[in-house]
Amino acid sequence: MREVTDILDITWPQRVAVVVPATDSELVSLVGPAFADMAGVAIRDGSGQRVVLNRVRAAALSDVELGVLLRHEITHVATRDLTSDSAPLWLVEGFADWVAFHGTGLPLRQAAPLLKPDVSALPVDFGGSGRDLAYQQAYSIMVYLESRLGERGVVDFFLRHASSSAVDAGAVDVAGWREFLKTSIG
Repeated sequence: MREVTDILDITWPQRVAVVVPATDSELVSLVGPAFADMAGVAIRDGSGQRVVLNRVRAAALSDVELGVLLRHEITHVATRDLTSDSAPLWLVEGFADWVAFHGTGLPLRQAAPLLKPDVSALPVDFGGSGRDLAYQQAYSIMVYLESRLGERGVVDFFLRHASSSAVDAGAVDVAGWREFLKTSIG
């Protein structure tokens, strides 16, 4: 949690409950069937906010991967009140991954192995078979923005756009992002 707090200078409770359901049916009752196959999900309901881990998927993760997963979901908890439900998923998920990978020392190629330099648009398919690639593309946008704006600039970019339903088309130079991917991952 400290890693998230060190990057975000926002007010939030800085307490997160992590729940590991004992059964698949309990997992589905907490996160719903659409999210039950994910390793972790940040939820908010009448009981408050918490991170729910899929015990089978989380158990298969390395320590580094589990740390990234927890930081990603904790970022969602920390920023939930600042984020519109209609904010672009590439921004919300890309930022959570950017915070999660911060300080791990993993290069972009290793953190996002599905990336190809021939992207044509901002990621949109966060469901089904394209989900993993969309997350990795979204993360790469934040890494690209960091190369242009610096660490503080990425946080400011997120805070400026997270409460809106769309990010101005010119806010991310897609051609620059494509070029960044070509030089970063070949």
